[in-house]
Amino acid sequence: MNSIENNFIFNTIDNGIIVLDENLNIKVWNRWLELKTDIKASDICEKNICEEFDYINKKRLQRKIKSVFVTKNPSFFNADPHKYLIKIKSNSIMGKIFKYMRQDITIVPYDIEKKLVCLYIYDNTKLHEVNEKLKKLNEDLKELSTRDSLTGLYNRRFFSDSSPRMQSLAIRHGHDISLIILDIDNFKKINDTYGHAVGDKVIVSLSNILQNNSRKSDFVIRFGGEEFLVLLYDASLSFGEKIAENIRKTVENSELIIKDNNIKYSLSLGVACFDEKQDNNLESTTNRADKALYKAKTRGKNQVVVSL
Repeated sequence: MNSIENNFIFNTIDNGIIVLDENLNIKVWNRWLELKTDIKASDICEKNICEEFDYINKKRLQRKIKSVFVTKNPSFFNADPHKYLIKIKSNSIMGKIFKYMRQDITIVPYDIEKKLVCLYIYDNTKLHEVNEKLKKLNEDLKELSTRDSLTGLYNRRFFSDSSPRMQSLAIRHGHDISLIILDIDNFKKINDTYGHAVGDKVIVSLSNILQNNSRKSDFVIRFGGEEFLVLLYDASLSFGEKIAENIRKTVENSELIIKDNNIKYSLSLGVACFDEKQDNNLESTTNRADKALYKAKTRGKNQVVVSL
C-alpha cells in the first residue's frame, strides 16, 4: 500500500481522505486528517474504522460501501445524527456554533478489483453555521411578527395562527378553553386628558396586571388599542369568570402615578367557553365573549359578563 500512502495528491489536498477495504480496515489516512485529529497514519492504518470510532453507524457505512462496489459510482454518506464521520473539534471563526466540524462525506470506488473505496471528508462547518444563523434569524423574525411592540405580549396574529392548534388539542384531550375579552373603560378620556404617552403607560401597566393574574399555561394577547384577550387553557367557564373578576378588582384597586397624576381606570370584561355545539372555532368563542363585553359596557362598565 506504500504507493497509495505516499500519494502526493492525498497528502496535499485540503480535505480528509480515507481509503477503506471491504472489511472497513483503514488503508490510507491522509495528512489533513493527521493534522485535524492528531492521529498519525502509522498509528491507525490497518485498523477497523468502526472499532476506532465507535460512534460511526457501521451497518449504514457497510451498506453504502456495498452499493458503491455494485454501481461503481460515487455516493454521498449521510453522517446523521452527529453530522460528522470523524469527530474533529471545530475551529470556525464564525462564532463556534458547533463544537465539532460539520462534514460532508462522499464515497467513491478506488480499486474495484482490490475492493477499496475512498472516503472524501469535506469541512462544511461554515455553511452549516450560516444556515443555523439564518434559521435563528427567521425564528426571531417570526417571534417579532407575533408580538406586540409596546407590551411584548402576543398579538392578534398569534391568536389567529395558534387558535386552530389549541382548539384541536383541547378537543383531543377533553379540555375546556375559556376566553376573556376586556378593554379599558373611557380610555379615550385618558388619552385626551393626559396624552398618548400616558395612555401607553396605562396599556403597559394593564399588560403586567394581566400576566400577574394568569397562569403559565395561559396566553395574554393584546388584540389592539386598549383591547386584550386572555386565553385560559383547560379552564371551565366558572374558572374563567373567577379570573376575570380577579382582574377587574385588581385594576379597580390599583393606582398608577405618572408625573404626580394618580391615574385610575376600570375594565369591562366578557367571558366565554369554547363549545363545539355552538362554536365552529375559537374565533366564534371570541365573538361571543366580545358580545358579553359589549353588554358589560351597556350595563354601566367596570363589570364582568358571562356568555352562556
